[in-house]
Amino acid sequence: MRRSAVKAVPSGLRHVLQRPVGLTVLVVTLVISQPSSAQKIHSYEPLMMDPYSTIYVNDGSCSAGKVLKVQGAPKNHRRKKSCVPLSDVTGGIPSRLPK
Repeated sequence: MRRSAVKAVPSGLRHVLQRPVGLTVLVVTLVISQPSSAQKIHSYEPLMMDPYSTIYVNDGSCSAGKVLKVQGAPKNHRRKKSCVPLSDVTGGIPSRLPK
C-alpha cells in the first residue's frame, strides 16, 4: 500500500486490512450485511402510502401463486393495482406468505 492510502484509513482498520484473514472476514461481513433483493409482502393494504411507492400485498384477492402489487398515487388519483407472480417479488427465492 502507498503511504498516502494508509494514512487515509483509520488506524484500527489499517491493521485489519494488512492481514489477509482480516481482509477476508471484512469482505464476507460486508457481503452478508447487504440488504436482500426480495420485497416484504404485507398481509393487508395500508390506508396511507407515499406517492409512487410500491408494496406487495397477499390478501387473497389474486389467484394462487400471485400477489397484489399496489402503487401509490398523488392526491385525487387512484392507486394502480395488479396481480404479479410471487417469483417476481421474491427474486426467485421461495418465501413464506403472511396469513
